[in-house]
Amino acid sequence: MTSKKLGALLRSVPPATAAEPEQPVAASVAADPVGRRAARTAPAVEPEVPLQVLVPAGIRKQLALKAAEEGQSLRALVLRAIRSLGVTVTDADIKGKRGRRNA
Repeated sequence: MTSKKLGALLRSVPPATAAEPEQPVAASVAADPVGRRAARTAPAVEPEVPLQVLVPAGIRKQLALKAAEEGQSLRALVLRAIRSLGVTVTDADIKGKRGRRNA
């Protein structure tokens, strides 16, 4: 490409610089002394990992029936059972990330 064509091409393209923010960061922090910006961020959530357990078919059916009777997921039922063993399981852990069912 000749320099004439390159010059024409560069003139036809808008500059690739970001617009200046309307309010500097220091001013926005000063305007929010309570720290509501930090409160809006989600708390750090521990990642979930798969757990597979082979159980007899009859036990699996009983667990599914129990979960259906209580109106909760099988996952929530199992986590509540794990909590009863003394393992620390929070209500947020039981509710899960989908939040479709009440725990």
